[in-house]
Amino acid sequence: MKTIVKLLCALAMSVFLWTTAAGQSFEDLPKTWIHAVEIGGVLCGFVESEMTIIERDGKELLSLNEEALVKQSALGGKVDLIIINSALIESTTQLPVFVEQRFKTTAEVYSSAKFSNGIAYFTSVEGGEVKQIQLPDDVVLENTFSYPHLMKDFILGNEKEKKYLVFDNQKGEIITKSYTRVGEEKLELAGANFNTIVLEELNQNSGVNTKMWLNKENSFLLKINISNRVIYLADKSVKKRIQVVNLDNILFARVNKIISNVHDISYMKVEATISSGGEWITTESLNFPGQKFEGTVTNNLIEGVFEIEKQDFKGDNAPPFPQKIEGEELKKYLEPERLIESDNPVLIKEAQQITTDSKDSWEAAVSLSKWVGENIRGTLPGGTSAINTYNTREGECGSHSRLLTAFCRAVGIPARLSIGCMYISYMGGCFYQHAWTEVYMGEAGWIAVDATAHEFSFVDAGHIRLGEETSFNPKEMKIIEYKMGNGEMAKEVPEELEKYIGKYKYEQRNKIFEILFQDGNLAVDIPGSQVLALNPPDEKGILYPKLTRQLNFSFENDIYGNISQMKLQQLIPLGKKFEQDSIGSEVPEEFKLLVGNYWLAPAQADFKVFYEDGVLKMYDPLAKMVIKFPEQNEGGLWIDEFNIFKIEFVKNEAEEVTRMLIYSNTYLIKLKDHKESSHEIQSTSLKN
Repeated sequence: MKTIVKLLCALAMSVFLWTTAAGQSFEDLPKTWIHAVEIGGVLCGFVESEMTIIERDGKELLSLNEEALVKQSALGGKVDLIIINSALIESTTQLPVFVEQRFKTTAEVYSSAKFSNGIAYFTSVEGGEVKQIQLPDDVVLENTFSYPHLMKDFILGNEKEKKYLVFDNQKGEIITKSYTRVGEEKLELAGANFNTIVLEELNQNSGVNTKMWLNKENSFLLKINISNRVIYLADKSVKKRIQVVNLDNILFARVNKIISNVHDISYMKVEATISSGGEWITTESLNFPGQKFEGTVTNNLIEGVFEIEKQDFKGDNAPPFPQKIEGEELKKYLEPERLIESDNPVLIKEAQQITTDSKDSWEAAVSLSKWVGENIRGTLPGGTSAINTYNTREGECGSHSRLLTAFCRAVGIPARLSIGCMYISYMGGCFYQHAWTEVYMGEAGWIAVDATAHEFSFVDAGHIRLGEETSFNPKEMKIIEYKMGNGEMAKEVPEELEKYIGKYKYEQRNKIFEILFQDGNLAVDIPGSQVLALNPPDEKGILYPKLTRQLNFSFENDIYGNISQMKLQQLIPLGKKFEQDSIGSEVPEEFKLLVGNYWLAPAQADFKVFYEDGVLKMYDPLAKMVIKFPEQNEGGLWIDEFNIFKIEFVKNEAEEVTRMLIYSNTYLIKLKDHKESSHEIQSTSLKN
C-alpha cells in the first residue's frame, strides 16, 4: 500500500494559525495554540503552534513554528506522522519571505522556499540545488496566518467566485486555485464563538477539494475539511485524548466477493464512485490500453464503470538496453525526483549489477522488478523513499514502486509510478489504495509491473489506474463481472492436491484455518484476514502464497498416510536501531555484533537481543517473555529451546548487522472429516 504522503500533504495544506483580531500589534497576539486533527471522525492528532517576534536585516518578522502529530494504522501496521513547518512573515506586507516544511515517517520529505525581488528560491531534498522561479506579478504567496487576498475579495469585497495563481511551497511550482463562497456559519471552538465565512477551494492542478471556515473579523482559518480529514481550533486537552485511527476503514472499499487467485484475474468490470486528489483527472485520462472507463468525472469525483483487461507483453520488439531516449516528455522519467533518488550512487551500482548481460530493456526491467519483489519484504510503515527502502530492505507498495522506478531510471529505462487501487481478498474482498510501476518499452508504450504483488512482468486485471500522483478515497465499489485466466479453469480438485484440503485448528487461539480449492488453485483462508492463493508444492512439499514469500505452509502425515497437522511459518523482519545500549565486556566478540535493539515497525515495539549466562537471549515485548536461543543450525539460524522460533541476523557489505529475521512456527491440527475417519476405521480393521 502507498506510503501516506498524500495525507501529509493534506495536513501541510491545513496547518493554520489563529489570533484575536486583525490590525493588532504582534505583541498582543497569543504565543501558543492547539488544533485538533480528526480522520474519519476519529480524533487522532493535533497541531501545536508557537509564534515569536524576531528582527532580521532591520525588519520585524513574525516567526511561526508548528509541529503536527498524527497517529494512524493500516493493514495492522502503526504509523506516526510528524509534520514540521516554519515561516517568516513580513509585518508590513503580511507576505512570507521564507517557508520550510518537513514530513517525517521512516524517511523525511523536505522543501523550502525563499522569496526576494519577485523570485522564489526553491529547495527540496531530492533536488539538492536551489531552483530559481520567476514569479508573475499577480501570483499569490500564501500565508496561512492572515490570508489577505481572501479577506480583501470574499469578506470585504463580497466576491462569489474567483481564481488565483498561487505558488506551491511543496512542489516549487505555480498552480491555480479557485474559490467559491458557500455561505456563513457560526462556530463554537475552544470555548469561544466565531462568525465565519465558508469557502470551497479547488486546487485545479491536483484536484483536491477543500472546505474552509474563515473568521470574518480577520480572515484567519479556524476549521478545514479535506476528504475525511477535519482540523479545527481546540484546547490543550486534545493532546491527551488522541487515539490511533484505522485507515483501513477509509482506504478500503469492500465488495464482498472473494477471489483468492488474484494473479489470474484476466478481466474485471467494476462500478465505482471514487474521490481522488493529487492530480487533475479527466475521463480521457482514465482510458488507455487495458482500461476503459465510461462515466463522469466532476472535480475529481469519479462515477462510472471500469473495464480492465490483463495486458500480456512478452517483450516483442523491446528497445535495446540501454535505451536511447529522445523528447523531453520521456526524459523527465529518467530524472530523480522526490523520494525517487535515481542518481544515488548506491542505487546506480546495484541496478547495473542486477541488469548485467540483459539482452534488452524488457529483460532488464523484469530482472529489476523481480529483485525488488524478492528482496524487499512487505511491512508498514515502509522505507518510503527509494534509498531508504533499499537500505532497510522493507516497505509497502509505494516503497517497492519507488525503488523499482529509481532502479529503472538509474540504468536508462524511463519509469514512473502508477497509482490507484487493487483488488485483494482482504476483509471478504475489497479494493485498496495501491501503487505499482510502469516502464517504457518503445513501440509497446508504457507497460505495468507490480513488484509488491510478485507480478514481475504484468499486473492482473484487478488494478484500476487513476494517475501518477493520485489518492484513492472510495465511496462505493461493486464488481459486476470478472474472468479468470482463459476462462477454462479446472473445477475439480486434482487428485495430487486433494489431500491438503480441509480445516486446521490453531488450538492456542481457537481459530480455524482452511485449505480449499478456489478459482483453479489451492488457497488458504486465514481467519480474520484474507484468502490467499497458493503455488503448487515445491520440491520440499512447501506451499507458498502467490502474493508473498513471508508465509509458507508444510504438512506432516500420521501413521495411515493422512495429513495430521500443518506448520505455518511466518517470516518477521526487524530493523536494527542505530542507537544501542552499551555492550558489557563479558560479551564474547562473536556475539557483540548480534546484541542490541531491533524495531518491529508494524507493532511499534522494541525487541532486545542480549547475552546472558553464556546464552543468546531475546526479550519479546509483545509476549512479555525472554526466549533463549542456545544453538545454531547448519544454515546459521539460531533455534530457541522449544523449536518454535528461529532467528537470522542479516549483515551489510561492511559486515555490520542491520536486520534480524524471526521465523515463527505455528502448528495446526487437521480436523478429521468423514472420509478420513472411514479410511482410518477400514485400515484398523484390516490390521486386526
